Amino acid sequence: MDPDKGAKTALKFELFPKNIKVAVPKKRIVPFSPYQVNLFLSDVFFSGLAFFACIYIMTGNLLHLRAEPAYWAMLALFAGMLIAFFPTYRLYSYHLIFSKKNHLKNLIKAFCWSILMFCVVDFIYDWPIVIKRYSLITGGLLVLSASGLLVLGRFFGDHIVNFFKTLGLSFIVVGLAGLLLKNDQLALFAEPKILLIAVPLSMLSMGMVRYFLVYVVYNVWMRRRFRRQIAVIGTNKEAERIVNHIIRFDTPFWVAGIIGGAIRSSIDSVLVPKTSLGPVRNLPQIIHDNQLDELIVTDEAMDKRMLISLLDYCISAGVTVWFPPQLMPIIEMKLHIDNFCGLSMVRMCSQKKSSLVTKIKHALDALAALPLFLLQLPLFLVIALAIKFDSEGPVFYKAEAVGKNGRKFQMFKFRTMRVNQSADIHRNYVTKLIKGEFKRESNGKVPLKIADDPRITRVGRVLRKLSLDELPQLINVLKGEMSLVGPRPCLPYEYAIYKDWHKKRSSVRPGITGLWQVTGRSEVSFEEMILLDLYYIYNRSLGMDLTILYETIFVVFGKKGAY
Repeated sequence: MDPDKGAKTALKFELFPKNIKVAVPKKRIVPFSPYQVNLFLSDVFFSGLAFFACIYIMTGNLLHLRAEPAYWAMLALFAGMLIAFFPTYRLYSYHLIFSKKNHLKNLIKAFCWSILMFCVVDFIYDWPIVIKRYSLITGGLLVLSASGLLVLGRFFGDHIVNFFKTLGLSFIVVGLAGLLLKNDQLALFAEPKILLIAVPLSMLSMGMVRYFLVYVVYNVWMRRRFRRQIAVIGTNKEAERIVNHIIRFDTPFWVAGIIGGAIRSSIDSVLVPKTSLGPVRNLPQIIHDNQLDELIVTDEAMDKRMLISLLDYCISAGVTVWFPPQLMPIIEMKLHIDNFCGLSMVRMCSQKKSSLVTKIKHALDALAALPLFLLQLPLFLVIALAIKFDSEGPVFYKAEAVGKNGRKFQMFKFRTMRVNQSADIHRNYVTKLIKGEFKRESNGKVPLKIADDPRITRVGRVLRKLSLDELPQLINVLKGEMSLVGPRPCLPYEYAIYKDWHKKRSSVRPGITGLWQVTGRSEVSFEEMILLDLYYIYNRSLGMDLTILYETIFVVFGKKGAY
């Protein structure tokens, strides 16, 4: 089977009728909802109002501010520090803030980081003398602290990221203050007692206003305007449980109905009966007619080709798709799953497909790969000499691999095997693996690679353990054939026996590292690896790529799953 021909068949199968012309509603073109926009604008307005009001009450004249716009701009910036961590704790998430307990808990966390940011800014204002007198000691401490935080970040990732965000924002605020105010000192930091009272009072005022807006204005008075439409695909007990949860806890969603049939009556009957909106094959028309924003899939019997077709359509229309964890257990086992209004759920399709994000990713790949390649040239030379001294043959191994949309390319690797070795061992192994003929070992793992391959050289075994054999793929990244992060490329004879839905992993550029490498690597089944790749494809973002690159460092040094 020709991989190029197979790609056209696999990547373009669409099970929804082509003759249905459905216009995507305008509201789905933007990546946020009117609810989020209104809440954000309310936070900006009331944070500034509360901050200014507290300062005015304490000083009587807003610190004798003159008429210069720079002073007012800086005070507005400091007021914005109150809400700097709201996005971090998802305080604009439709699915989380409806719960008063979770909302209050995350609000307190966000305010705590904001308080730390005010403290850091205040400290920086008083620190120039220390830096000037002890610059070398200060620089050394900063380097040691950064190294320590990098290691600790592996175990306290979220807190370390927030700490770096606090430092970064604090330095930006101080830098802007220096540019706007020049040599003047903002009186706000000349009298620390103002901060000690104004900041907590502002936060208390904001918390009260936000409670009123979220739980009275938006959730009661304007609920018909701000609630989102959702539908459930499936008619089983799980579908019934989810619908009852949405209704019982008064979440900010209207359940438009069930796709694929009506929920049958049972002991745990649905609180508000929901009728069928139609079969799954009519999904585009159903989404259009009912103005659906999100879907929940509970149908365990859904064909994988239908699932991929459904996800492809939803990501183009900007419709979020959720799954109960039991439908994708590998995602729950390996990743931090999401939260849908108090229910643990897997979010497989979370954003509208953006060509701009893809172009930015490709540009960043090239910008990052070039300096990495230049920095590693001495290491390349050492590895090349080791390969030459260990065995006869070329330094590099060029493998024909399958890239984006099934296109072939020459993939570079350091040679780890003896020359003139047959590929039959690997071909037979992956054939059995893809067909699911291997059983799990006693430890529950299913190696995706041959553990004791007799063709590998001594140096090659070391290179594979440390994943150094893949470093030359930086050349493929510079050529635009690969990305730093993405599903691993496969070989033509592997691609030839893929099922149609397996080939979806080739719809993006392959990567040097990926989600499978940092979560499962050689310890998951083939289809579980495909599901991890699909999760990446439908949820990929620059933030996820940075996280995967960061985690790859620890996976490589831990030699996890490498053979």
